[in-house]
Amino acid sequence: MNSKQRRMYLRMITKSLWRRMSRVLIASLSIAVGAATLSGLGLVAYTVPKQLTAELRSYGANMVVLPQGADAISPDKVEDVDKLAGDKTLGRAGYQYSNLLYNQQSIQVVATNMDDVAKVRPYWEIDGERPTGPDQILVGESVAELYRFEIGKNVGLTEPTTEKGTAKQLKVSGILRTGGPEDDSIVMTPEGLAQFNVQPGYNLVEYSIDGDTATINQLAGEITESNEGVEAEVVRRTSENESGIAQTMQTLIWMVSAIIVVLTIISVSATLNAIVTERAKEFGLKKALGALSNDIMGELLGESVLLGLFGGAIGVAVGIWIADVISVRAFAIDLNINWWVVPITLLISTAISLAGTLLPARRISQIKPSNLSLI
Repeated sequence: MNSKQRRMYLRMITKSLWRRMSRVLIASLSIAVGAATLSGLGLVAYTVPKQLTAELRSYGANMVVLPQGADAISPDKVEDVDKLAGDKTLGRAGYQYSNLLYNQQSIQVVATNMDDVAKVRPYWEIDGERPTGPDQILVGESVAELYRFEIGKNVGLTEPTTEKGTAKQLKVSGILRTGGPEDDSIVMTPEGLAQFNVQPGYNLVEYSIDGDTATINQLAGEITESNEGVEAEVVRRTSENESGIAQTMQTLIWMVSAIIVVLTIISVSATLNAIVTERAKEFGLKKALGALSNDIMGELLGESVLLGLFGGAIGVAVGIWIADVISVRAFAIDLNINWWVVPITLLISTAISLAGTLLPARRISQIKPSNLSLI
């Protein structure tokens, strides 16, 4: 088909659609509704579960590494675990537990890197500032109430030993609220705890791993097998909630999308079938003048492609807006638009339009001029 023939073909099918504008608008509206629903739900299915999973991780890590015996995990062992986890690690924090004395009373102390904790326990609430050096501490809410510790106050802590232990005056930089055992503890940096002659090591290492439950289980097994004296465990409450919510929501959305596609095909087919049937005499006359069945079929399929692209373009624009409204108002999540939804929606819209046209087009293209009087 040369350029002149292509121009004539496009002119013919556009004029044909224009002459039947009322029915074309009904068919376009049906396609647009289907395209809007598909594109909107597709964006929500991609964006919302992913961000909800990230939000769930703010409630705790999904894998922990513990020592198998009484000895703490050495920093070298933690580095080996970090290498196994690789780029799946979204956050990691190690904790060393010890006891120090305040006025001859034992207080539990947790040494950790506060920047690391923020990645796996962002729910920690701090009045004041995080410790920025070895001479600053966070005081758990319960400890602060019991001993009347205040922000800015110096607290004298002593190494618990039968001999004269190391004593330090440490400044309270903030009051910590977690709703957990840390409220009964003092939190400091590893360098701060090292001042009391406590050897470096970890009693607990928390990881936030990017992956489903199966992936995290596999990683935990590899860590336990390849590192003697170390045991990795999956926090099933967190990991299963992450996977379950994401999978349930995506499955539900795709089921609804499939139903929408079927309903759209039925609606479009009914409208296009009426349009094609109305034109039976026109096509019979064209065949009497020499048009072939393939010519009739090509004309109808060309019209359906234009119809699908037109309705799909309107639908995808509306769908992006719908997805943005759902994400912000229902889930308080900013929509992450993936522009692949545009060509995919246009392709599906065109396929729906073709599917709705194919059967009546095939029937009408076989019409014989001698049967015109019977129509």
